[in-house]
Amino acid sequence: MEEKSGIRRDERKSATEMVELTWKDRTGQEKFAKARSLDISELGMRIEVPEPLEKQAYVTLRSNALSLHGTASVRSCTRQGTKYLVGLEFSGGLKWKPKS
Repeated sequence: MEEKSGIRRDERKSATEMVELTWKDRTGQEKFAKARSLDISELGMRIEVPEPLEKQAYVTLRSNALSLHGTASVRSCTRQGTKYLVGLEFSGGLKWKPKS
């Protein structure tokens, strides 16, 4: 989801759905969080989570409402109030397609 001259590779769609995340922290401890999606594109999404995620970390995500289950890498993490906005880039061939 890198930006080049302010232009994204894929159009983002607004999507506010629950997303379940699992990942390992720096110490190798398994972590779990419920996140809220903010927007999504074919190759990634932006979510709101209660705690920070390390850049380049891999997360497993699942959202039945968005028909998504797979892995993604953390591209950005910015604090906003008491939450964190996280940009994820899908990995392992995961792609999102809007429901027709």
